[in-house]
Amino acid sequence: MKVIMMIALILFGQFSFAAAELEGVCSQVTKVCASYETAEPFTTTQEGRFKLLLQSTDQKEVTFVKADLWMQMGTHGHGSSPLKITPVAPGEFDVTKAFFVMKGTWQIRVTFEQDSRRETLIIPVLIK
Repeated sequence: MKVIMMIALILFGQFSFAAAELEGVCSQVTKVCASYETAEPFTTTQEGRFKLLLQSTDQKEVTFVKADLWMQMGTHGHGSSPLKITPVAPGEFDVTKAFFVMKGTWQIRVTFEQDSRRETLIIPVLIK
């Protein structure tokens, strides 16, 4: 299933954003994909928890830098409290303390480095 998702992300991830149902995006420059998996839908009333995956499709080393939540609202935006990110395995992180404080389209912003190049991928998340 992960292979199918990675192929779909590569084919459709030409921009920084991909369709929300894919739950991930890929860079056309570095060939790095960021995605998430969650057992329960995110809500505005409880803490969100998810697994963050950061993988290179060409097997190059990827260094995680940071991740955060952001909501853009017209000409301004705002974030949420800092996420708690725990490394589990290379390219796999448990994320807790994800508070989506209002309904709308949020972004999981994932920053990484590969071959001395820093890049941020944005995964859109719709909170209903």
